[in-house]
Amino acid sequence: MENNLELKIHDIKKILIDKLDIIDETIFIDQDLYWNILDTELYDVYKDPKELTIGSIVEDYEFISAVIEGNRDIIDYDLYKLSSILKFLGKSMLIAKAQN
Repeated sequence: MENNLELKIHDIKKILIDKLDIIDETIFIDQDLYWNILDTELYDVYKDPKELTIGSIVEDYEFISAVIEGNRDIIDYDLYKLSSILKFLGKSMLIAKAQN
C-alpha cells in the first residue's frame, strides 16, 4: 500500500463540525476504560502489540477541560486525547443506531 496521503485539515474540520452540530448537546459516558496500544506499536500492523495500556475517557476529557475552561493553552497532545473521545462518540452513535 502506498503511503502518500495528503490530509486536508479544512475537510476534517468540516466533517467534525457538521457531524457534531447534529448530535445531542450531552453524551452520557457509560463506559470509561479502553485498551490503548503503545504509540510505537500502533502503526506496525505486521507485529502483534507486546504491551497494552489502559486509557480513560473521563481522564481524557478532564485533561482537555483545562483548555475548555481557559486554564491552559491547547497543545498537540490534546488532539491525542480528543481522538479517544471522538472514537467513543462514534462507537456510541453506531451502537445507538443499530439498536433503534
